[in-house]
Amino acid sequence: MRNFHIRAGDPFYTPSVDGRPCADGLIEVPPGFDQEAEGLFIPWEAMTSCGLEISEEETKEVVRCIVGPVDPPPTISKSEVDASDWLQMRGETWEPLAQGRWMQLGHRHIMGLIGGAVDMQLTLRDSRLQATDGPASLVELLHFEHAVRCAPSNTVFLNVFDLASALSIPNAVMCNTVCTSLGAFHAAVEVYNEEWSFYRTPNPSSCGVCKSLRPRQHPVHMYRQSLNLGKTALKDWEVRYLIRGKLASKWPGGKYELLNRNCIHFCDELLLSLGVRSVPTWVKNLHEAGSRWLRVPWPISIFFGTGTAQAPALPSDDRSNRGSTTFSVGEDDANTQHETVSIASDTPTDSTAAGVVPVKPLSVYRR
Repeated sequence: MRNFHIRAGDPFYTPSVDGRPCADGLIEVPPGFDQEAEGLFIPWEAMTSCGLEISEEETKEVVRCIVGPVDPPPTISKSEVDASDWLQMRGETWEPLAQGRWMQLGHRHIMGLIGGAVDMQLTLRDSRLQATDGPASLVELLHFEHAVRCAPSNTVFLNVFDLASALSIPNAVMCNTVCTSLGAFHAAVEVYNEEWSFYRTPNPSSCGVCKSLRPRQHPVHMYRQSLNLGKTALKDWEVRYLIRGKLASKWPGGKYELLNRNCIHFCDELLLSLGVRSVPTWVKNLHEAGSRWLRVPWPISIFFGTGTAQAPALPSDDRSNRGSTTFSVGEDDANTQHETVSIASDTPTDSTAAGVVPVKPLSVYRR
């Protein structure tokens, strides 16, 4: 039964709750508060004078949250720490607080601007077994968690990947916490802990809709971030039936086109069917711009108009603890390493997509 205030420390954004902008960037958190704040960022340490400020009315305690590098603790090597950004909690005069609960977020940002984003959930709760020493201090009440891990199972995420590691920096320059324009991305939809996407297949008549073996992991595309697009009203079995029984037959791997019918287009249709928000504009801007440009009868459209050319298979020179493997063409003409998976399929295929399992469309019979 305590009241808290959260004040935004990022000058580039004005936070909002339920679509209503917060006056002076201040969010009031009364007992029972459970809402999503948009445009609320934990700022990089070198770009803020106050951090994300969390305070309590009665005790006047203040905790400042920032993101940045840290000095390596004894259990972590200096090279690992130097390459990562950390979520830190500090006091009103910037003294370190609860260092054992600081969180490693991911690769270092460049000046706090160029890099990916991580969605976090903040819960204020007293998790002590025994409250014998009176009310908990403010820092003891703060619990940060990755939003992807603690979200309800029917939450729909769009998992965004950089097409290749070489594109991570250009993508980060064009799309970050300050500006979002365009980039070269691969996308997949995750719901009920299963991730689905669309790939080109060696056999044109094979189903191109595949389920990932491990969500948010890919042997070629570099995982960037997960976007919460809302909750679906469908049950888990209804989602599987929707994909296998209705969408799979409409998305054969031979119909894949780099610009006009790719993984992002599939994700858009699946998200629409799930009743959540569509793919954000910044994820699909590059593909749409390229598609519009190639509609003009330039000579270059002769070479890129169909996007169905097959690339040669990779030489089998790398077997780094992958077990039995095979190679074939993956997303966006990238040569990718694939795990061999034995499955039943209406049309035989030579291999599976990278880290994914092709879907067998449902067949309905009447007696």
